Formats: sequence, C-alpha cells, structure tokens
Amino acid sequence: MVLSGTGIARLARWHVEPDIAAGRLVTLLEDFNPGDEELTHAVYVGQGKHLPARVRAFLDFLVETVRLT
Repeated sequence: MVLSGTGIARLARWHVEPDIAAGRLVTLLEDFNPGDEELTHAVYVGQGKHLPARVRAFLDFLVETVRLT
C-alpha cells in the first residue's frame, strides 16, 4: 500500500532505503523518530563447535549487506 501511494508505514530504514533513494517513498514525521533500531538475528542449529563454511559465508554476507552505519 505504501508503494502504491495509498498508505503510510513505520518500517526499518534498511528495508526501504532503496525506495527512498529512488524517490518511490518519502519520510514523514522525522522529528518524532526515536532513533530506535530493528535488530536482526541469525539463528542456526550448530553441530559442535565447527560452523559449516556455507553458514559462515551467509553470516558474513548478512553482516556486510544488512548493516547500515
């Protein structure tokens, strides 16, 4: 609804940043934004102390692409 212009939403900045940058969305009420963050957790079932390479690669990918600092 937000992208179609028929609603407003409170969403994590990292989730909508491309749409804001492209002008498809605009920010509202920035003066009232408490600056909170939406945490992202990666939960996986481990087998012992060794992390499979594919899991480590995915976690590294998440750290690099999701972090907005």
